[in-house]
Amino acid sequence: MLALVKNWENQKPKRPDPPWKLLGLGLLFVNGMAALFLPVGLFGTMFSTVAFLGLLFLPLFYLTLKLTKFYGNTIFFALFLGFLSGPLSALYLSHAFGFFLGLQTPEQTILQADSGILSSRIFRFTNSKFLYQYQLLKTAILKTKAPGSITKPLYFHVAPWVPTDWKEGEPVHVWAACPQLSEKVCDWEKQNPRVGESLSASGLYSYYSEAVREAGKKYGFAVSENPRILLPISNPEGVLVNMGILGISGLLVLNYLWIIGVIIWRRRLANS
Repeated sequence: MLALVKNWENQKPKRPDPPWKLLGLGLLFVNGMAALFLPVGLFGTMFSTVAFLGLLFLPLFYLTLKLTKFYGNTIFFALFLGFLSGPLSALYLSHAFGFFLGLQTPEQTILQADSGILSSRIFRFTNSKFLYQYQLLKTAILKTKAPGSITKPLYFHVAPWVPTDWKEGEPVHVWAACPQLSEKVCDWEKQNPRVGESLSASGLYSYYSEAVREAGKKYGFAVSENPRILLPISNPEGVLVNMGILGISGLLVLNYLWIIGVIIWRRRLANS
């Protein structure tokens, strides 16, 4: 009789893990990846973010494969969401956190040396200025597809953005783009030389880069094929708050998707 009871206990199906375990594991993975990539986005570059993702892929994929024995293939959805939350944190949340904590990124040296392609979006400087005497204005008229629309000229102002100890004859590595496109005269005194946003992904980059090349020819500055152009931000707190809100909103959406995914998975198990 004891043997029969023992055999029945061994054949009795195991109770599935409670759903809160799967829910908590997924939330931990999504938010843990976001926390892990905060310092990567703050002190690293876009390349380091991609490299870190590639470095984590195989170990996390192997771990997820092991967890499928206990939680099923649903855990792969958490892996996917985690690999979205990491770059989201590095690109948006890290800049907002770093700014309000007063932390400086290592790319402050872009004013002093040519460090290659800009890999960040927001740059903060402690000692910098604009060289107003070397500014240049280029006028362009953008074509619109709408018939009968009124076309107005746009004014692209550029000026060198250099350290405060810059001396005549030294190279210029960064150029400032005036945000006042509709005015013939740019008031550089009102622009903020401490915070700038990269225009490398902007649709107006080609116009500003052409103006920079003309300024280089006019004033004798060497200009690279893809000059580094930043847009001064007069209200960096507002811009970075918006970036932080966007990052937190995206993170909340990823958490919400995971919760909905677990609910759908549990209902499918109940109906099967």
